[in-house]
Amino acid sequence: MNKYFPSSKEKKLKNMFNHISKKYDFINHILSFGIDFIWRRKAIHLLYKFSEKKDLKILDLATGTGDLAILLAHKFKHAYITGLDPSDKMLKIAEKKIKKNFFEKRIQTIQGYSQYIPFPNDTFDIVTIAFGIRNFQYIHSSMKEIYRILKPSGILVILEFSTPSNYWIKKIYYFYLHFVKKIGNLISKNHFVLFFFLLFSAFYQMDLISYYKYV
Repeated sequence: MNKYFPSSKEKKLKNMFNHISKKYDFINHILSFGIDFIWRRKAIHLLYKFSEKKDLKILDLATGTGDLAILLAHKFKHAYITGLDPSDKMLKIAEKKIKKNFFEKRIQTIQGYSQYIPFPNDTFDIVTIAFGIRNFQYIHSSMKEIYRILKPSGILVILEFSTPSNYWIKKIYYFYLHFVKKIGNLISKNHFVLFFFLLFSAFYQMDLISYYKYV
């Protein structure tokens, strides 16, 4: 496959996550009040029926610091997991966690982009994306790539925040956005990182989307 050259927007996004990589887990858990961890477990529970299959191959897109990939390895005893992410500094943290959990032989990390996945057609049984699809710059291209590398009858699971429909909860949401912006400034010292916090901040509701690839 030809080498992929990221756009200027993708480079900015990568630099942003590199900038906050050491504080990412703290930000994620504190600003969601730990709910993000519970939601990851719910997503894995949805996929658990596949855990008895031998040599299961899973791709975790936007893997970040590797939390979901490690949880998948704990639950899916026979799975081989690939975590892909643009941020090299996030992946370095993920690799330390993987080593700490003794999963070096079952989890590999690759620096890359969702719209250019460096694997052949029909490679993976499952693709997961946890709190990452909002940062995809070319979502249509990414979805085509995901479809390409999924095996027939493979599954895509997307875990993401959403905007509330309830009027009063929406009021709380906007108040929380204001709070998150202030916290973001204190933690990051970087105005561009606010883009991430604004997208991250809808902590109260989970959207879990499952997709099956049919032949």
